[in-house]
Amino acid sequence: MAGLEVKASRLWRTLEIIGGLIVIATATVVLADPQFAVTTLVIVIAAGLVVGGLFRIGVGVSAIVLPPTLRTLNTAGGIIAVVLGITALLDLQAGVATLITILALALLIVGAFEIGVGVARHPPPWLRVSIAAIGAVTVILAGIVILDASIGEGILAAILALALLLVGVRNLVHGITLCPVGCSGLSDSLVL
Repeated sequence: MAGLEVKASRLWRTLEIIGGLIVIATATVVLADPQFAVTTLVIVIAAGLVVGGLFRIGVGVSAIVLPPTLRTLNTAGGIIAVVLGITALLDLQAGVATLITILALALLIVGAFEIGVGVARHPPPWLRVSIAAIGAVTVILAGIVILDASIGEGILAAILALALLLVGVRNLVHGITLCPVGCSGLSDSLVL
């Protein structure tokens, strides 16, 4: 395996820091009122499905320049999106439970990738250990949500927000500690 020298530009570092702060702010809002945050998110996603579905139906019905297969796929996909969106709007509890499960699965994957990044050769050692530890905690928290959905949606949302908060802190710390292009001293090295 060959080592690859990776140096982050100031723009990349800035984006990682801003992204970390946004993730931390979002997680803080969810921790403050998990039920409101999750319900609002379900409503926004469901409304987006309805609007996007109606657009897809419109494309499928009216876009005569498209081949029949694409028109059919657009129409069918649009109908499915509208039905799912309306169903979620009519039964917000089911929408919330489904969304929390999907988010838990996504955070499980994110945590696994964080562990992978942490065990890769990535100086300094304290950052590598921190990234792997945050990944492990994220996997554990997401796993709890997936395995025991009976502990309540508010608690589940708070656990997911905590995992999200850890990811945001990781991004913030990583963005601050990355060596910018042209700096002297330590730089990020990844083994490919």
